[in-house]
Amino acid sequence: MPVVLVLSGAAVVEAGVAPATPDTIAASLSLPVRHPAEVLYEEAVAAAGRADWPAYLSALERALLAAPGHPALERRRAEALAQLGRADEAIAGLRGLAGWGVRFKLEDNELLAPLRTHTGWEGVVGAAAAARAPLGAMSPSFTVARDNYIPEGIAWDPKRDVFYVGSVARHMIVRVDRAGVTADFIATDEYGFLAGLGLAVDAARDRLWAVSTVPADDPGFAAGTAGRSAIHVFDLATGGLVWSWTSRADDLPGFNDVCVLPDGGAAVSASDRGQVVRFAADGGDPVALTAPGAVPAANGLCVAPDGAHLYVSAWGLGIMRVDLAGGGVETACVPGAAFTTVGVDGLYCVDGALVAVQNYGGLDRVARFTLRGDGLIEACATLVARQAMFDDPTTGAPAPDGFHFIANSHVTPFLERKDKTVVTGFGRSSVMRVGW
Repeated sequence: MPVVLVLSGAAVVEAGVAPATPDTIAASLSLPVRHPAEVLYEEAVAAAGRADWPAYLSALERALLAAPGHPALERRRAEALAQLGRADEAIAGLRGLAGWGVRFKLEDNELLAPLRTHTGWEGVVGAAAAARAPLGAMSPSFTVARDNYIPEGIAWDPKRDVFYVGSVARHMIVRVDRAGVTADFIATDEYGFLAGLGLAVDAARDRLWAVSTVPADDPGFAAGTAGRSAIHVFDLATGGLVWSWTSRADDLPGFNDVCVLPDGGAAVSASDRGQVVRFAADGGDPVALTAPGAVPAANGLCVAPDGAHLYVSAWGLGIMRVDLAGGGVETACVPGAAFTTVGVDGLYCVDGALVAVQNYGGLDRVARFTLRGDGLIEACATLVARQAMFDDPTTGAPAPDGFHFIANSHVTPFLERKDKTVVTGFGRSSVMRVGW
């Protein structure tokens, strides 16, 4: 589920593993780690406010070392260069940014006004518009046969060749076969399941991990439960509950997504706390993997090919890499990345590369990120983007025949409704498939 931040980025933040007991979780909320890119961004904004353009540029360039490929930082860097009279450099930076497909306006940006007479200006404006066109091809996988289901998480079960799809609005999970036949896996509110988010199949142990939570302003839940999160683990052979964990009212982590770890446990992103926690295979309280705030708006995550690291989306910042042994966090991108990893919702490791669903700033795409030998992301290829049917694409499920992803979840428009007890007008959601 997308989490909106003003800005974020990725840099090295060391954090030890510590028990995430209710007391330490609550205490840590008052002392979160400040991400370096966020601090530098604020420094840059302050410099712009006093028209100190050298300081503006310096702060932005240092922030880009912490958050390579961040669109907002790249655009602001061009502003600083324009104000300093370095028009050729500003145009070169904007030319690269224009091809990313991010939605941003150039024409009415007054800090870029000195560039309007540059011979390269019209080309940059045209390239930015052209990059907003639909791209790539996809094919239908299935449609969830439930009206106004509002799906967010999806997972594929290789043993039965079926998909599991959770619902934000219906607080349930359905099972869908290749023919599109849809049946309840768990009914609405069964086992205390909340608004359904991330799902992950543990094929080795024949289990389904499921995240659910209570949105802060959703009247569909009992008073006093706002912000609570839960983890449920189900036996796929029987459909029964293996175990579950639900947060207390004074312990509101904002769980979002989940991935299975090599030891049979799972890592869970806690968006509200900017943190990653882990659960043991047989349950118990969560244990902190990273410090609070180390992964701002933590979202999709997956185990790296080396089995020793996680890739985690800091939604408004970019993809980060987390050391599973020590909890250290670093940017996952090469310095000076000519692409962006911001806005990743679903994130998966497929054939030694990363496949991601991005829904930031008009990107609305499925992308494949190539990893170099040291595990850093070195290149990006867009598989499909900005299709007419897209309405808040969220997560996906790799399978032998391609990557299946929720193309029109309607999650954001649903969550923006003042009265979420009215679950109508969205129709049915489709899962599409793309090759990688």
